[in-house]
Amino acid sequence: MEPLNVEHRGRTLRGVLHLPHPHREPVPAVVLCHGFGENRMGSRDEFVRLARILSGKGVAAYRFDFAGFGESDGDPVEFAISDQASQLDAVLDQLERNRALLPERISVLGFSMGALTAVLVAGRRQVPSLALWAPSGGPLNLPYWNRGPYRGQIRDWGYADYRGVRFGSAFLDDLPGLDQFAAAGRHAGPALIAGGTEDGLMWAEFLEPYREVWGDRLELRTVAGMGHSPGTLAERQELLDMTSAFLLRTV
Repeated sequence: MEPLNVEHRGRTLRGVLHLPHPHREPVPAVVLCHGFGENRMGSRDEFVRLARILSGKGVAAYRFDFAGFGESDGDPVEFAISDQASQLDAVLDQLERNRALLPERISVLGFSMGALTAVLVAGRRQVPSLALWAPSGGPLNLPYWNRGPYRGQIRDWGYADYRGVRFGSAFLDDLPGLDQFAAAGRHAGPALIAGGTEDGLMWAEFLEPYREVWGDRLELRTVAGMGHSPGTLAERQELLDMTSAFLLRTV
C-alpha cells in the first residue's frame, strides 16, 4: 500500500494504491469510489478489506477521497456529482499513466452517490467492468431532497445539514441534468449491482432501467436483511465475497 495523490482543479485528492506483492509486471486495477459524506475507508471499512482481497489475488486497488471529504482538499458545500465525475476522470487518467498498472484494464466500483459517479464516467470512457453498491437514483431522488428542509437551510445558512454532513446548492442544482441510465447504455462491459433487500435504493424503479440497458450483462445480487450499507459482519462479508468474485472475473 502506497500513498498516491491526484491533482484536480487546484485541489489535492488523497488516496492510496494497493499493489499485489510480489509485483513484477503491470496488473489490472479497480478504483473504489466512496459514498456521500464518507471517505476512502468505506462506511464499515469495506473498501480497505476489498482492496486487500483484490491485491492478494493479483489485482491492484485504488482508494481515494473525493474533494471535500476525508483528507482531500475542498469544501463539502461545493459537492456536486458532475464535479465528482470530473475528479474520477482525473484519477483514471493518472492511473492509466502508472507503469505498475495495465491502462486498458482499470475497472470502477462505487457506493451510493459514488456509484452514480461511476456510472456517469463509465458512460464516457472504456471501463472493462463496473460494480455498483446501492446506486443512488440521482434525479429520481429529487422529490426526496425537495421535500426536506434542505432548500430552506441553504437559503438561510448557505448550506444544508444532512446527518451531520454539509452540502450546498451545487448538489441540488446539478442533479436534474444527470442521466445515469443514458450513461449506463454506453457502458459495453459487464456490470454488477449489489445491495441490501431493505434498502429503498434497491427498489424496482431504480433498478429496472439498468436491467433494460444491460440485459444479461447485469448481475443483480442482494444481501438479505441489509439496509443501505452492511450492519453486521456477516452482511459485510457476503457483500465483499460477491463483489470480489465479480471483479476478479471481469477486470
